[in-house]
Amino acid sequence: NNRPRTHHTLQSLADIMYGYGFKVLCLIFMARGLIFISTGEKIKEDELTEDEEGIVEEDIVEEDLSDYLEEDGVLYKTVWKPKDCAGPIKDGDVVTMNVEYAGQKDDGTDVEMKQALTTKIGKGEEIMSKGDGLFGMCLGERRRLVISQQVLRNQYKQILPGILESVKTYIQVEVTKINKMSWHKFESGLRMAMLEPVESEFCNRTVVYGDTLSVDYEGTLENGKVFDSSANRGTPFGPFVHGKRQIIDGYTETLEGRCLGERWRMTVPPHLAYGDDGVGDDIPGGATLTFDVRLVQLNNIFWSDEVRDTKVLGWEEIYKPEVCEEMVGFDDEIYIHYDATREDKSKFGSMHDNYAPYGPFKLQGEGTFVPALDHALPGMCLGERRMVVVPPRLGWAGGHHDSIMVEMVL
Repeated sequence: NNRPRTHHTLQSLADIMYGYGFKVLCLIFMARGLIFISTGEKIKEDELTEDEEGIVEEDIVEEDLSDYLEEDGVLYKTVWKPKDCAGPIKDGDVVTMNVEYAGQKDDGTDVEMKQALTTKIGKGEEIMSKGDGLFGMCLGERRRLVISQQVLRNQYKQILPGILESVKTYIQVEVTKINKMSWHKFESGLRMAMLEPVESEFCNRTVVYGDTLSVDYEGTLENGKVFDSSANRGTPFGPFVHGKRQIIDGYTETLEGRCLGERWRMTVPPHLAYGDDGVGDDIPGGATLTFDVRLVQLNNIFWSDEVRDTKVLGWEEIYKPEVCEEMVGFDDEIYIHYDATREDKSKFGSMHDNYAPYGPFKLQGEGTFVPALDHALPGMCLGERRMVVVPPRLGWAGGHHDSIMVEMVL
């Protein structure tokens, strides 16, 4: 779009004016020093009309690269980064990044592409410790990179499908995951860095409306000043009831779906905190606040080392035939009956609802779509029964907040 236009000939001028719907009749006489147009207007030979010259757009303006840093042929600058850095990226980290770049589809159409790239950082990996402009990035940080043609050919063309090759290639990168830490952006404007997630097999329950909760926390202003913390108070904040507006909206938004013991850092815009009024002398009006939070109470269970180390996912044998005629393999076509009992004692399943067995499916394919059941199936004999504990994050895709007890028959 920044391509300059050339001067139009008189014929192309007439074509353009006709295309815009103007009815123009031009009688053109070429003579030394003069051009006569049907309007009778006389124009000097050395003065061209604006239409004859054409509308010349501004020349392509090269981006000012003076604020970029350079690293082995790659220029980079930080577009945005969180006030508090989670990370930064170092050798051996497994990192997920959203990468935006100009690309080309299979049909030759030029498009803006967005690719989620997961890679290990380090020597010999797709992204090295140095030379890529990505080392040392924080979780949630965005950088703009200028890639030379040689670096593009040697490396980035292999990891970014369809990227267009040019003398200087611009890409934008946002770090969304570093090892187990992850970055989340909400439509409300709230941002959250999940710093210490609980592994899915250790999460017994997730937060829903009406749960009784307590949190450890530290709140800071944009200048880094701590305005309040549970450590200073000597006690967690709570108990409070989730969803009952007993705490600022920023907490309510991030607490939904959390597991006991999880720790996160959230950046809360004013409309989800204390608005334009603020709170006393500690929190000024219109303040954006940062909270470092850990969920330490979920109803009648409190966070402890014992809770942290207790694995929820598991199964036990209820019945097994004396002779195991067939045992589940990953390439076998499988059918199962099951009965599921929820936290509130409600039931569902093929046996309870008198449905046909679920199947056929293969473990090496999509499985049952319930990861916990897929974990429990290998090694089962035909006719065997197992009782499986299905944690919420390893359960049904529709979602459930509780661990479900499932009796499964092969």
